[in-house]
Amino acid sequence: MLDERDKKVIVKFVSIFLGVATIFVAVKALAELRSYQYIGRTPGTVNVITVSGTGEATARPDIAEISFAITSEGNKVVDVQKKATEVEKKILAFLKEKGIADKDVKTNNYTLSPRYEYRQALCTATYCPPSGNRTLVGYEVRQDVLVKVRAIDNAGAIVGGLGSLGVTDLSGVNLTVDDSDTVKRQARAEAIKNARQKAETLAEDLGVSLTRIVSFSEDNGSLYPLTMSKVGLGMGGDVAVAPAPTLPVGENTYRSTVSITYEID
Repeated sequence: MLDERDKKVIVKFVSIFLGVATIFVAVKALAELRSYQYIGRTPGTVNVITVSGTGEATARPDIAEISFAITSEGNKVVDVQKKATEVEKKILAFLKEKGIADKDVKTNNYTLSPRYEYRQALCTATYCPPSGNRTLVGYEVRQDVLVKVRAIDNAGAIVGGLGSLGVTDLSGVNLTVDDSDTVKRQARAEAIKNARQKAETLAEDLGVSLTRIVSFSEDNGSLYPLTMSKVGLGMGGDVAVAPAPTLPVGENTYRSTVSITYEID
């Protein structure tokens, strides 16, 4: 049997154990409560608001991209290739004379294809053949070329000169900005500023404060360049010396739309 002294030791030990256990449970409970910033809030979640913003920036084009084609037709492959090559040499010499570097003249496509005609067989009074016969009538060469004119004020003179050198299809003049990334960045900065202003206004109306950005996305802005419509020039041999057209440069507009999510307190 335990004497009174042993009983007192056991009671003291149990009291100490229960006290330590109580403190441990209390600390755990307090830590758990601190993880809840608001009653009823799921641990790990945050309160957020999402706003969008738009911005734009403009810049004067400093490069003209001119697209055109060289075509020739004939009965023999060697003949059509020779004719196209002769026109190409004249054009390259002209472009070089105008200060266009070799790196700024690019062939985008070169095709040599046969040309066929469908000739309907003669019909009689009582019978007509169901389809005509495909007949080879010659060959065609087409070379599509893109020229980048860095001295944009010379673009009109180059367009006029190409028309008198055998170009058969001048399909477009696109006026662009060489350093477009800088202009796009300016548009994005305006969009972010616009979104921030909206977020601050909304936070004030809601009675909360913005803390940090938790997500960001951008919709690539739209570019509105000045583009010259397709110009039909006919066959090279029939084109007289063309006057240099005036190409108003204007401005290109870049737009950006962003979406930003802010954490709020």
